[in-house]
Amino acid sequence: MTQEQKQIILSQVFSPISPIQEIDFFFGRLNQLEKIADAINENGQHAILYGERGVGKTSLANIMSKSYTNLYPVKITCDRQDTFKSLWERAFESIQFAKTTNGLGFNADQVSEIVNLKGQIAGISNLRANQLVNIINSFGNFKSLFIFDEFDNIKNEKTRSSFADLIKSLSDNNVNTTVVLIGIADSIENLIGNHQSLERCLKQVKMPRMRPEEGEQIIINGLEKLEIKIDKKIIDKILEFSSGFPHYIHLLCKYGAKELIKNKKDNFSEAYLTIAIREGIENTSEQLRISFRKAILTSNSSNKWKDLIYACANCSLDEFNAFTITDVVSQYNAITSKAIKNKDLNYNLNKLTTEDRGDILTKLGKGMSTRYCFKNPMMRAFVKLKIHSS
Repeated sequence: MTQEQKQIILSQVFSPISPIQEIDFFFGRLNQLEKIADAINENGQHAILYGERGVGKTSLANIMSKSYTNLYPVKITCDRQDTFKSLWERAFESIQFAKTTNGLGFNADQVSEIVNLKGQIAGISNLRANQLVNIINSFGNFKSLFIFDEFDNIKNEKTRSSFADLIKSLSDNNVNTTVVLIGIADSIENLIGNHQSLERCLKQVKMPRMRPEEGEQIIINGLEKLEIKIDKKIIDKILEFSSGFPHYIHLLCKYGAKELIKNKKDNFSEAYLTIAIREGIENTSEQLRISFRKAILTSNSSNKWKDLIYACANCSLDEFNAFTITDVVSQYNAITSKAIKNKDLNYNLNKLTTEDRGDILTKLGKGMSTRYCFKNPMMRAFVKLKIHSS
């Protein structure tokens, strides 16, 4: 394989910026794909896929639209300006059909034209769920899948309620259409609101952080396509740094493999991981880098703020991806060789929840049950990379 060929494949198998588009380069998340497939195959069932930022929901949405057979998939990315009507206008715009009409006069030829379904709702000023169901029912046995990605961008309660009404109505009156909503949320209530009537017809699929075995599959399969070898200890380090986010797996593998290809080497060693970490930090989110700089900014030579953030990143997480002040103190003492108490870090931890210190953390609960978590969950992985590069 030539260097040019490897460069082309590299951009396909490791894509930290753009979601994966092709099923041949998508690895892991089979459990979530199977759950969505179950919803599609169950009459009257729809699905909602939710989870943290950066866990691969959009990549899964892209694969969904290409991996399921015997149906017509339509994927729409929602934005803040969208309404119930505008979303369905965009969805219907991609569904075209042939329309044949008779010409004027005797023995006139028939006229055929290609039209899209957008015209069916363009003239309806206040589109309601029952009107949309009637139009969808006119498809007959035409089986369709409508995927609405980044649904968390929809803040208008009327639009969200209209989708809830639509899903309930489709569940009762249509067996050939499946709607899948996808977005950043801790629960489905955060994404579509509290509609108890949807519990029966809306399959809830949580997208968790990636399991180590899934991340390992991305690394091994991707590097195999590039004819690059990698030791298990390097794989484990990449998985540790990534903290369950496929973005960072793709980021480190991309820049490590890029340097290997450039130097005509085929072994992803520790030296190339170091290069990948350095390049990865430089090419990660500017928002993360700005927040980190604000958090560690100090007027003296003290490393206290940096050590504190490093301690937070090293903490083990509970089921809510959170940690306690006791966890932080234990890690902080290990990093600094000190023996401070909880009360000595309480002020500093709380400051990390403010804009002055980069709005790094979120505080959960009160008193003895207080927990902290990274406000942007991808910050933890970024901090781990910074620790290693120091």
